[in-house]
Amino acid sequence: MGILERKIIHERTTLCSHIPYPQFVLPRHKHIEYEIMLFTSGSGKQFVGEGVLDYQQGDIALIGSNVPHLHLCNAKLNPAMSFGPSAGEALQFHPKMFPSELEEVPDYQFIYQLLQKSQYGIRFYDKELFEELRQRFQEIDRYEYTHRIIGLFRILELLSTCKSTKLMSATAYSSTNFAVEANEPVSKIYTYLFNHYKEKITLREIADYVKQNPSALCRYFRQRTDKSIFQCLAEIRVEHACKLLSYSNLSVSQIAYESGYGNVPYFIKQFESITRQTPKEYRISLLQGSENRIKSSTFGAR
Repeated sequence: MGILERKIIHERTTLCSHIPYPQFVLPRHKHIEYEIMLFTSGSGKQFVGEGVLDYQQGDIALIGSNVPHLHLCNAKLNPAMSFGPSAGEALQFHPKMFPSELEEVPDYQFIYQLLQKSQYGIRFYDKELFEELRQRFQEIDRYEYTHRIIGLFRILELLSTCKSTKLMSATAYSSTNFAVEANEPVSKIYTYLFNHYKEKITLREIADYVKQNPSALCRYFRQRTDKSIFQCLAEIRVEHACKLLSYSNLSVSQIAYESGYGNVPYFIKQFESITRQTPKEYRISLLQGSENRIKSSTFGAR
């Protein structure tokens, strides 16, 4: 599971761009720009850093600089089900738009705190805020130079006052030391697990990749994450299995093998341990949830 390093092309006069997304097509990717995403239609799952949350029309997300993210649309991946297509609007802005020592300027405190939290990914739940931001996104297209910067700061101030929020990932990605962190043992282990989770993995292989003693590496990893390496591997595999259960018609056995398990009963045991549901129960709950959303939408339209 590689991460696409995406280069954002801005207009010549700005490092802040309003970008419409009539559909979500990008693979897991990251870019140096911060991103405010408005989900204007549809539903699906948003993956930010190590976190995942359902999204639906009216949701807002703020994604930090260089934080890996991915949007999976229900309509595209479940064409046989009655999901509407997903679309969104994004405002992407470069870290260079802010002073280098942002935290030391009292006037920027609300922006500094918001951007710090954005490295976890932030979800905002406020329909009135959503409508106001959507209008301000349109307005910012008419601004240039300092007026555009002021428009961005006003948007950030609105986000900072929202009371209904949720952090999306348990891990913060740093825009200033991301490249350095990528060489740290824990990050290198995650990279190896994400790239090889469909294969049979041994501790010796991981230790050789990180170039550390296996026992010392296990202790170090647990100290830094409060989890074992193979617990994290199981979570990665089960997360992938959840995607396949959500967005494919594969059987449980096929999903087990596609997720790196050679033993189906063991897969079911690990899946239930992590999700508190069997794969079959998980899939049924998804179907029931979609039916309830369809009914609710139908009644609301009357």
